[in-house]
Amino acid sequence: MQNIFLNYILKSIMINKLNWFLFFGLIYSINLVSQSNQTNKLQIYPCGTYKLISKTTYKNGNKIGKHGTIQVKPISSDKIIMSFYVNLGFPTYNSGSFIDTLTIESNNATYKIPEYDSSCQIKFKFSISTISISETTEDYYMGCGFGNAVRTDGLQFKKTSSKIPKIKDFTTGEVFE
Repeated sequence: MQNIFLNYILKSIMINKLNWFLFFGLIYSINLVSQSNQTNKLQIYPCGTYKLISKTTYKNGNKIGKHGTIQVKPISSDKIIMSFYVNLGFPTYNSGSFIDTLTIESNNATYKIPEYDSSCQIKFKFSISTISISETTEDYYMGCGFGNAVRTDGLQFKKTSSKIPKIKDFTTGEVFE
């Protein structure tokens, strides 16, 4: 009788140890998933200068092909100053540009200009070394306050410098400290 009781107690202890092991294993797994999700939400440090990834050539002193520059200067953990410039090149040299303060969240920033074009949204997606752009507007020929037929949708810019830039208005050459 004593052996049966002792066996019962030993089995209970083993089951409880198994339950504790499973419980702590579950907690550990939840913690790993939580850390993994936090890693995916890490903010990229977007500071620097980016150049448009495109093929340009020169012919008779004329720059042929789309070209552009983005400068990003952080002003807080969730705000940046962005200087944006894109140009279609020869023969029209139509361009689009802005300097504005944007909110950055989950490595994305959105430029809107409701006073000029309420349908305009230019989204900037930051990665370690590039910025990808998507644009929506009702009028892709004159939308977002840009020159005739200047579209930014699908453009990619490659980081060329991580130094804090002196923000420049590329249309006037004026530099802002």
